[in-house]
This record gives sequence, structure tokens and C-alpha cells, in this order.
Amino acid sequence: MAKFDLTKDDEDYWNSSEKHSFSFDQNTEVDNLFGISKSGTAQLRAGISNIDVSDTYLTYDSPQTNLKPLLSIISEPTLIAILGADKIYLSEEPPTVDPTSTLRRILLGQPFSLEKYKSLVNKTALLDAAINSGNGNAIFIIILFITKTLKSTLVQRLLMDRADALNVYIHYLSTRLQVNDITDLLMLAGRSVDAALMQLNIIMKNTQDENRLLQKLIKCYKTQFMSLPECRESIYVQNYIKLLEWKVAMKNAKFDEELEECSSVLDCLRYICKHNWNTSNSGLITPALLQQQQDIIPRQYQKTALKSRISVQAWEDIDNLLLSKGWLGSHRLQTNLPIEQVLKILHTGQAPTPILDKFLAYVDNVDKRLQLAQNFSCAKTIIEIYGLQGNRTALLEYRDTLKPQSETYILAEKTLSSQTIRWKS
Repeated sequence: MAKFDLTKDDEDYWNSSEKHSFSFDQNTEVDNLFGISKSGTAQLRAGISNIDVSDTYLTYDSPQTNLKPLLSIISEPTLIAILGADKIYLSEEPPTVDPTSTLRRILLGQPFSLEKYKSLVNKTALLDAAINSGNGNAIFIIILFITKTLKSTLVQRLLMDRADALNVYIHYLSTRLQVNDITDLLMLAGRSVDAALMQLNIIMKNTQDENRLLQKLIKCYKTQFMSLPECRESIYVQNYIKLLEWKVAMKNAKFDEELEECSSVLDCLRYICKHNWNTSNSGLITPALLQQQQDIIPRQYQKTALKSRISVQAWEDIDNLLLSKGWLGSHRLQTNLPIEQVLKILHTGQAPTPILDKFLAYVDNVDKRLQLAQNFSCAKTIIEIYGLQGNRTALLEYRDTLKPQSETYILAEKTLSSQTIRWKS
């Protein structure tokens, strides 16, 4: 870019008596634009024209030109108030000890200082003012100040008489996983159950490895819950310890399918019913032992076991699970599940038709049995019920839907020709 050297001496210029009169016939403002000659202006323009401007530089086609004016978004008085906010003068906090004034500045987000609160009396008054405000952040600020400037025994004495402050401080300690400090404070406050539950909660949330979790829970139970037999969670901790021990034994057994981490009780039951069903009940990793240790109700146990054995098509185990032997080798249904639910589970698991027919026989109501047989397409049961009812017309219509010379078709023909049935139609 061209450089311009104004050689006229400044002092001579201002002391000169030369005057230039104005005339419309002259074009002095063009010839000498702001003290720069016309030729200098031309050189300046030429220099600017030679500047390389990037293609990405803001142009009139740029989306930036679509931005709305600021005053179209907010009003001018509001803008003036925002711009003037930094100029607002905040008076300095008075050097005197005034908990109310200090707390007000804390709540309003104004600068404050706690250095002047040196005595125990003043610190106590400041803490009480924060508690009376009901603001958790203010209480937390004062508690941190007190813990850094007082002995721990004095801090504990202050917190024991102020439950709100104690709860705020315990929550802070829990975020820092300071279990021992939490336990000490709650035990001093006579809240032994809360101390045990808080420790249990922190352990459960922050321990992923089940082996480490087992060791921590055993220690937690011995130090906290063993002396609290009235605490309902004690049974939960005991059962969970047994479950983790059971999982460790299960992993050591090394089955083909690995048990997932953090599996629930029912997941474990489903797993053991699938992979270790025929083991002696005296073993450590058996379905019966797991049911006993975890207090699984019989109905839930049978439902889970039934689905697990069906998933591996172990049809013979279904009889052992749901039937018991009666007099003269007969079998009777022994289940805590409704027979309709058993049949639905069998049908969903694609159980063979003979198995469905077997358990349909345990439905006492004939009409209900017929309806279920029709839903599950159990032809043998349908034919038997029509014969039992003496409904020849219905049986003839149903026979026509069967494949000729099939086993069920032959059964329908045999039933229709039976001489022992008294047909009603």
C-alpha cells in the first residue's frame, strides 16, 4: 500500500497566514481530501485494490446478513440495563460481624468474606442464620468454612444439634465416598440404622466387581447390621451375600454359557435350571438350594423352572416338575400355577401336542377344556370331548376339517362308530 509523507512542517502550517477561500467553482475538497492530495488518494485506492480478499470472507450472500438486529430481540431500555449492570456499584461488606448481612450477600451472589468470623460464637450465629434461611447452598458454604477453621470435635458438637446442617454435610461426604466419616457422625447422632444404610448404599453404588462387593458386604454386615436385628435390611444383606457366594461357586463350575454380571435372583434361577437341573439337591449350586436361600415363592420357582426346561426341550422334566405319583401309579397335578397358565407356557414353548393333551386332561371344566383344546389345535382332546358330550354333529363337522386317513381322522371315525356312546344328535 502506498505511503504518504506530509512534508509540511507542523509549526509553519499552523502559523501560516495563508487562507483559502471557498468557491463553488473550485474543487478543492476533491483535490485535497482531508489533507491528502488527489494523486495520493488514487494511490491509496490502488493499494487497497491489490489486497487479496479470501473467498470465505463475509459477503452480502453470507448467512450472517440474515441475523436480526439486536433491538428487534430485546427492547432498548433492557439493553441499556444489561450494559449498565457491570457499572452498578456494590458497596463493600462492612467490617463488623453481621450474619444477616453476610448471608444476604451469599444468597444474592455478591462478594462476601468470612474472615471476620473468628470466634466460635460468631461462627455458630452464622451457621444458624444459614439454617434459618433454608438455603442448602448457603448452609453448605458455612459448613465448609467451619470444618476448615474449627477442630473436628467442635464441628461435631455443632452438627449434632442441627439436623439440617448434618444432613447437608453427610450428603457432601457421600459424594466424596468418605464412608468412615459418615458412619462416625451418624453413630454420634444416635442414627445407627441410617449409618448402616448409608454405608450399604455407597458400597452398592460404587462397587462393580462382584468379588470385591462380596468382601465389602461381609465386612459391612459384621460391623453394621449384625448389631441391628430389628433392621429389615439385615435379611436383605444376608441373602445378597449368599447370592454372591452362590455366583462365585457357579462361575467356578464353568458351564458352557457364562452367567452375566449383576444377574438378579430369577436370572440365576433361570440359569441353573437350564444348565444344572439334574444335580443332586445336596449340591451348592442347585435350583432347590437357591430357592431355599433366596426365599423364592413356589409359584415363581415353578414358572421359572418350567420355562427353563421348555427352552432346552427337556419334556420329561415337565412331568417331574408338575406331577406327583398317586395311588396305583396314577399321577395328579401338583402345581402352584393355574393349569391355564401352564398350558399357555407349554404352547408358547412349542411343546409337542401329546404333552398338551396330557395336561389338558387336568382341566376340570369340560367347556373350558374344549375351548383351550381348540385354541391350541389339540385334535385328540377335541374328539374325546365331542364323544363325551355325545355331540355327533359337531364331531362330523370337525372330522371334515381333518386330513383324510390321518391319525386324528381315524380317531374321529373310530369315535363316531363307537357303540358305547349315546349320541344326542
